[in-house]
Amino acid sequence: MIGLVFPSNVIWAAPYTTSLLMGIFFLSSLKIDLKNIFQQLEDRKATILIITVFMLLVLPLLVHYLFSFFSPALAVAFLILAAMPIGMTAPLLVEISGGKPSLALILTVSTSLIAPFTVPLIITTLAGTSVSVSFWSMFELLAIIIYIPFFVAILCKEICQKKINKISGSFESISTILLGILITIIIAKQSEIIIGNFSYLYVGLLFLFFIFLHLVGYFLIPWLSKINKLTISVCVTYFNFTLAIEVADQFFTDPSVISLVVLSVIPWAVMFIPFKRIVARKK
Repeated sequence: MIGLVFPSNVIWAAPYTTSLLMGIFFLSSLKIDLKNIFQQLEDRKATILIITVFMLLVLPLLVHYLFSFFSPALAVAFLILAAMPIGMTAPLLVEISGGKPSLALILTVSTSLIAPFTVPLIITTLAGTSVSVSFWSMFELLAIIIYIPFFVAILCKEICQKKINKISGSFESISTILLGILITIIIAKQSEIIIGNFSYLYVGLLFLFFIFLHLVGYFLIPWLSKINKLTISVCVTYFNFTLAIEVADQFFTDPSVISLVVLSVIPWAVMFIPFKRIVARKK
């Protein structure tokens, strides 16, 4: 709300959105246990490969061609959302909903590390007439946002693991604050576009999109156990929307595209509540 009501008081911080997103990735990466990651990777190669390929390649293609029948702007906006890796908060959401955080963690890491290659490839190929930058420009931004914080965090863990463990309890709160600041800045930067292009239709489509993701994620690999299906459903649905907002903000000028991507914050924040209740009733 602050970004919409008082954009002039926030817009000065617009150049720092990339740094804020890097900070969020850094704090999330500090909680990653590489040994556990490698063990999960060895035990679940087929599952991880299927989900990674589906999320980063198949899903964006499916979503883009589905929405291209209705509107090019919608197709591009939903393509951006569908092309994103799993959000860094997914393991926490999986744990809250009763899934397997260990599986969610390896899926988060695998999709995040591959995303700098797949996201530019998918977007520049399918939305070439709408995007104003090259593959390498987008790859460079994503690589900076994802790779630098990840490897710096791994190095820090090697040097001072005990100190990090002592303060790790504050990481979630700090990340939440940084996320709030980031969203406020981006909304302030695009306040006129968001207000001028706000649509209940967009919000409704986004909620339907999230419901679709929940269902597709759950039934993606039918032979898995219910707990693993639940985990995949959460991972597929709660993608990295902050990265999507940054991509839309940096590389697109169409108001419909930017506003729809920013509005994805609403179902992302709201949908988990009824989902958790439905899961609790099924148990």
